[in-house]
Amino acid sequence: MEKLEALKQSLADGTFHHATYRDRGSIWEGLYIYLKSDLGRGFSPEICFGKNDPELHTAEDMVRHTGVSLGAYGCG
Repeated sequence: MEKLEALKQSLADGTFHHATYRDRGSIWEGLYIYLKSDLGRGFSPEICFGKNDPELHTAEDMVRHTGVSLGAYGCG
């Protein structure tokens, strides 16, 4: 439940940047949550819900309205 709480908090406090579902069919498959950061491109990966994570569908529902991208920030 900790990851869902962290996601909920990031959406509430404005630190959420974007979500990406990547690597369909691989061991890296899952929903990656990126938060705003002063480093690099302005975001960093913070939370991951793997393809077998029981919280995955709840997390997807929580970020669906944000326009989840496929691949690396929509470029994959």
